[in-house]
Amino acid sequence: MAKVKAGVSTRGDVLNALGSPSSESSFGNKTWFYVTTIKETRSIMPPKVIDQKVTEIAFDAGDMVTSIKQYSLADGKDIEIASRITPSEGQQLGFFEQIFANLGRFNKDDSNGTSNNHGNRSGTSPTGYPTR
Repeated sequence: MAKVKAGVSTRGDVLNALGSPSSESSFGNKTWFYVTTIKETRSIMPPKVIDQKVTEIAFDAGDMVTSIKQYSLADGKDIEIASRITPSEGQQLGFFEQIFANLGRFNKDDSNGTSNNHGNRSGTSPTGYPTR
């Protein structure tokens, strides 16, 4: 990190000194993130992060380093992950509502004497098209 200085170093200098970044920004000014994490694992317990350092290096349009910020584990914040269900507008039917909503919709005769069973009036096997 001693080799990287804001206003002096370029993107190439950072790449030579620190290697590829752990992550890059997706939008806005080009920003590289270098993440170092130390975890402790004890027997069957899940791993626990005991130390973490994040270095944020921002570049301008000319690939010159504009700022260097460092964050520790104490700077981190817990974020609640949103569920993977996207709510939709409209009515949501329960199990019984779905079953009872269709009662009376099948084999209902219309005024022409045809039914929606895709057969003909004589009761023989269905053809796939209603008789007119």
